[in-house]
Amino acid sequence: MSRVPLVSVLAAFLLAAATPLLAQQGTAEIGGKVVDEQGGALPGVAIVITNEETGAFREVTSGSDGSYFASQLTPGRYRMAAKLASFRTFERGGLLLAVGKTLTINVTLALGSLEETVRVTAESPLVDTTSVKVGGNIGTQELSELPAMNRNFFSTVALLPGVQFTPSNQMGNDTIISAGQTSENNNVAVDGGYNADDALGTSAGAQVRTPLEAIQEFQVLTSMYDAEFGRASGAIVNAITKAGTNQFKGVLFAEGASNQLTAADYFVRTGNLTKPTAVRRDWGGVVGGPIVKNKAQFFFSLERQVDNPNRTRRFPTRPSLDFSIAEDRTDWNTLIRFDHQINANNTWAVRWLREWAPQWYTIGTRQTLDSYQDETDLDQTAVGTLTSVLGNSRVNTVRLARTWEHWWHGNACFRAQGPKGGQEGFEFKQEAIGNQALCPPQLSYTSFLTQASTESQGPWDSNYQIEDDYSWFVPGKKGDHDMKFGFRYNYTELRRVSQVNENGTFSFNTDLPFDAANPRTYPERFTIRTGAFNEFINNHTYEMYAQDKWRLSPQTTLSLGIRYDLEIIPLDESTNPLFKGTTKSPTDKNNFGPRIGFTHSIDEAGKSVVRGGYGIFYNRTILGALDDTLEFGKFTNSVNATYPVNSVDPGPSAGRFPTDQFLVNGPFVNRALLNQLYPPGALVKNTGAVIFDSPDRKLPYAHQLTLGYVRELTPSLALHADYVRTANKDMFLARNLNPALRENTSRTGSLTRSDAFGVLGDSYLQQVWVMENTAEADYNALNLSLEKRYANKWSGRISYSLSKADGTGNNQSDKNLYQAQTNLNLDAWRGPSAADRRHILSLGAQTEIPKTGGVTLSSTMRYMSGAPFTIFDSSIDADRNGELVDPVPAGTYSGTAPDSMKSVEYKGGRNGAIGPDYFQLDARAGWRRKVRSDRALELFLDIYNITNRANFDNPTAPGVPGASTDRRLPATFLVLTNLRGGGGFPRQALMGARFVF
Repeated sequence: MSRVPLVSVLAAFLLAAATPLLAQQGTAEIGGKVVDEQGGALPGVAIVITNEETGAFREVTSGSDGSYFASQLTPGRYRMAAKLASFRTFERGGLLLAVGKTLTINVTLALGSLEETVRVTAESPLVDTTSVKVGGNIGTQELSELPAMNRNFFSTVALLPGVQFTPSNQMGNDTIISAGQTSENNNVAVDGGYNADDALGTSAGAQVRTPLEAIQEFQVLTSMYDAEFGRASGAIVNAITKAGTNQFKGVLFAEGASNQLTAADYFVRTGNLTKPTAVRRDWGGVVGGPIVKNKAQFFFSLERQVDNPNRTRRFPTRPSLDFSIAEDRTDWNTLIRFDHQINANNTWAVRWLREWAPQWYTIGTRQTLDSYQDETDLDQTAVGTLTSVLGNSRVNTVRLARTWEHWWHGNACFRAQGPKGGQEGFEFKQEAIGNQALCPPQLSYTSFLTQASTESQGPWDSNYQIEDDYSWFVPGKKGDHDMKFGFRYNYTELRRVSQVNENGTFSFNTDLPFDAANPRTYPERFTIRTGAFNEFINNHTYEMYAQDKWRLSPQTTLSLGIRYDLEIIPLDESTNPLFKGTTKSPTDKNNFGPRIGFTHSIDEAGKSVVRGGYGIFYNRTILGALDDTLEFGKFTNSVNATYPVNSVDPGPSAGRFPTDQFLVNGPFVNRALLNQLYPPGALVKNTGAVIFDSPDRKLPYAHQLTLGYVRELTPSLALHADYVRTANKDMFLARNLNPALRENTSRTGSLTRSDAFGVLGDSYLQQVWVMENTAEADYNALNLSLEKRYANKWSGRISYSLSKADGTGNNQSDKNLYQAQTNLNLDAWRGPSAADRRHILSLGAQTEIPKTGGVTLSSTMRYMSGAPFTIFDSSIDADRNGELVDPVPAGTYSGTAPDSMKSVEYKGGRNGAIGPDYFQLDARAGWRRKVRSDRALELFLDIYNITNRANFDNPTAPGVPGASTDRRLPATFLVLTNLRGGGGFPRQALMGARFVF
């Protein structure tokens, strides 16, 4: 792409500093024209816009052309009054200001006295005639009345077009996939404050889960968001929490599902296993009210979850290891918010959100009962804002925010060392004093893992955010200008301790138990971490934007934006041979992202709008990918050692005893030999895989192009249709600077490595990866949605997306496993994205049945076609590159083991097969009864997965030991071993109650 010099960008922003700006992160806008009955503009009209719930108000005056505008308003329900001498007072209530939306309300004043009032009652317009953003909004009603899996708002987000809900097997880690990107590439905010994880992105959802009852509304932008939004190539998720009002209001709720109301999962049913006791209990409440009426309000939320979902694993080659258990997952979620309008021109607010969520018996792929792991996790986020009205058309907001967390992944053996006792073992945040090396080694068989888990690690991280947003509405300058500029600074620090695999892992070419007399049962490879890894990394990001929403006419709006992102991650590159004459880590300074868009109302009423836009969108660097250059550097005191170094020991698979020094005695760690080779605490040259930073590392970015049409079919029904094109560039894909050449095409042939590119200047024993921006990916989609706002006792939405995502880029830590010597083979690596699902259909609806005394029904339905995967054969190294992931030829393939896929059409290459599709239907039946005019009791029955369909994840992929897409292993080939979300959500009936007051 064309690069703009940094000095030019900074100069442009400094020049713009004297002009207007606004941030819509967590806010809304309202504007329009005031005219008399003949259509003449009325200047000087006093307009008061008041929040009907809190009494907070904003005063503006119409300009010379009759235009008015109020920005940075808290989303909610408003009323407005317009007054001018010699004219009747105009009043209109029930104006719904949605987050990130601009509401256009034109006012006509009739001649008369101020004492005379014209009250207008009409629904707020459904169509934002000024916005090119692609996405949608979901409010309180849908959140409270639709069944939501895991009580996570991401499950409701997935009702919007092009969005995939990705449930996790860990509590609170549900997330979404959008725009053909992986789940790590979204950006999540709560009340405008950053709520994502710089170490993991959004692969585990938001940093802190916001409880459903505490959310007022959220906005999801999947494409063509304004210049104020960035650091993402997927979706922008902007949640707004509820605030207190002038009345004491709240909700108390409780819900639960007993074991009798939870069906057995697929593997329990088909394997004749004992069904575990799976139960779920959630309770809590919210309350808010006035501290000083019309001035200050508070809001408080408390939620408790106790969830024991089923987890089942079956191992046909070792049935004695089969099990079905219920995990033990709990959390406490707390939110406190305070809002205060100091005077007509100044408002401040503060909000704190905290979640503590220990999880025991976290069962992953191939894990048996003695190899499971666990997690203790504390997440917190806080944000404070000060909004100041500086004049009739100028508003400034200052925001301070912090997000911080600590979690630790451990296992039963590790926790047992702790002085505290119980499951947790150690005092929280003191886990690093434990020693994973004291645990027995993990045994990795072809189908399963036994003995202790290798997992033992955790981070301590904090993100600090400060931003300033200033807006200025300028009317009558060849149209009206809603101009916006802003600046944001983020500082992230991440400290991480990893003892992962200090106990070691022995890998076998069999599922038979170890027998000292049988050479085929001996391990063929051994890996171990030689000491704990301690890391500290920090990140400074500077974001600046300028945006002008230029209303050329009542029917046409042109959006012009510019954004600049600067990311500084200081790293010591002194041992990196790719950095010649410098030890300073690279900083990409040319991240200049223009945005341009248009909207045009085909009719004067603004009911039909054509919209479109183009922009460049920069992603962020995921620290969890970049910190691999620290963990796997050239010199370390925490080597990930492998024996034999070059390839597996050929003995066991050929019926001979192994000869490697760490394998000859079977699966027992020779600590004396290990400490001799790697003295504890000593800095040594890394004999394992090495990962280097690139001096040319850049921020990934994307070109986005959209074209759409919106039609308000009725005052409560709107149709949206958008074509979205995204071309992702400079994506990360690691290159191997020390490629191997195998002596033959067999799995056990020895390897010879070389400095093939002539840049290392030293010998290395294993791969030497360098993070490079050589990958790209394309996404094309047609998104359709029909949205029905609540009217006539029902509401709903239906969404459909037809899309295609392919390329060479995916996750930021990806490595090119098809490289052969200096040939990167990018054409062979190109294929469908792992996030590609050709068809996505979702539906959500709710209704109150007339003449039933308050009976309600609601339902959600989701369907997704299958995602792609690769079939390979690790018995053959066809390209002799040492990576046993070569795809099989195109054809039809079937597994022979139980639960294996049959007649799978494979197109060849990477991701040439399509996995199982997904379908789930959930429903709620409820009854609502008013106790008094301001109180109501609601009883409901939720049924999840009504059809009890078993939704499977794809077979495990190449790169995973014992991958079930490996044709070499018939016991696991194409076997479906994992249910979606860990347990597959077998049919469950949940009964609950809500008391609204």
